[in-house]
Amino acid sequence: MPAPLICLAVTEKSLARGLETVERYRRCIDLVELRADALSEDELSSLGRFPSLIRLPVILTVRRRRDHGGFGGDEAGRRRLLWAAGAGFAYVDLEEDLRDGSLEAYLRSRGVRIIRSLHDFEGLPGDLAQRVRRLPHRGDEIPKAAVRPTGCRDFLALLHCARELKDLEEKVLIGMGPEGVPTRVLAARLGSSICFTGAPGAESAPGQLDPATLTELYRFSRITESTRLFGVIGNPIAHSRSPEIHNRGYAGLNLDMVYLPFLVHDPEAFFALAAELDIRGFSVTLPHKQAVLPLLDEAEEAVLQVGACNTVVRRKGGWRGSNTDVEGFLGPLRPHLGRAGRKDLTAAVIGAGGAARAVVYALGTLGIRPLILNRHPERAAALAEAFGCPSGGLDAAGRKLLAEHNGLIVQATSAGMVPREAEDPLPEYAFQGGEIVYDLVYAPPRTCFLARAAAAGCRVIYGYQMLQAQAEAQFRLFTGEALPPED
Repeated sequence: MPAPLICLAVTEKSLARGLETVERYRRCIDLVELRADALSEDELSSLGRFPSLIRLPVILTVRRRRDHGGFGGDEAGRRRLLWAAGAGFAYVDLEEDLRDGSLEAYLRSRGVRIIRSLHDFEGLPGDLAQRVRRLPHRGDEIPKAAVRPTGCRDFLALLHCARELKDLEEKVLIGMGPEGVPTRVLAARLGSSICFTGAPGAESAPGQLDPATLTELYRFSRITESTRLFGVIGNPIAHSRSPEIHNRGYAGLNLDMVYLPFLVHDPEAFFALAAELDIRGFSVTLPHKQAVLPLLDEAEEAVLQVGACNTVVRRKGGWRGSNTDVEGFLGPLRPHLGRAGRKDLTAAVIGAGGAARAVVYALGTLGIRPLILNRHPERAAALAEAFGCPSGGLDAAGRKLLAEHNGLIVQATSAGMVPREAEDPLPEYAFQGGEIVYDLVYAPPRTCFLARAAAAGCRVIYGYQMLQAQAEAQFRLFTGEALPPED
């Protein structure tokens, strides 16, 4: 089966701006969808000129507001616009409930193919496969279903639906929203004929990727049934730089692999999805580093000691968990410690989750027993007891303790991470300038916590440095190869 066509959805208010968007991505796309419902009213009379101007096949779509589109006029007016598809458009998108024999006959007489679509922005219909089969009013129509998976179980159901419809040579199956992003990259696995994309900030549906990301980062046209799948699970996940790091490495070594972001609410459901998709390995980020432990078949010593896992690889014996956060954390820190390792260095860790556990364990390998602070003192105490460390809360008493353990301060919570950029875990702490301050958050690169530390003269270590170091270790576990350096 040929690779799915990449379609750019154009949602500009003017045809001229639409042409500019097409030119920006022309190298990456095969066809264009003109969302006429997004055009300003004075542009509608000229929409028939659009196909001849861009010299690519064009889908004409006029989506009603009730279908999450922008057309607010009456149905008769909308149908008049759809008749314009006869003026050089290659396709027209008609909803499943639109039945107009004269319109359809006219379009077919002009060589326009009909895409018959259904949309569900609330979830995944239980009878989706049957509804897709009923969509075409005639055999030459292309059925299209765009649904909104709410989790991995819906993603799994969409895969099962795709298998039920495997006999349909032409169809489009789309998972919308952040949970559906991998379905767009894996359009070929779903048997989709078209993958819809959008310019950043001008997407026609939630979860669309831009064409350059799809083709350059994910190497979309090369994905086949034999492509080995990897990924990262977390919640949130859109900020993750891991797909960029790993996919760049795969491309550099010409490996038939792709690495995908999975927004995961239920790790157990993801493991079921991973088995179905034959995912070979995945990274684990907040908040699932501890939740995956009961789902592993085996784990390395660091995972057992830390009580958290950030890397899972499929082996003959099942899922094996590793923790590359330990070495990833220590790598950027070592240049600040010197050869002796600074066993006399005082240290504090803010946080008590999976990342904090890895940090406490890593510091312990250097002979350092850090103070552990958390907004929930009981969680800090539980972690401290496991590693023989002092603990406290993020209150006045905790800040007093911090003054005695501030040689190195490690921020290991999600405070400051997208979309919580304004949060500072210790807004009342005044940096003295002699501290080494290490923030594990990497998106944004400089948090307000690190910015305050740098302004006070502290040496700072960025989360992306740890991300890169732990990703290098993960890459070797996934591929058996060293991550190639960036150009």
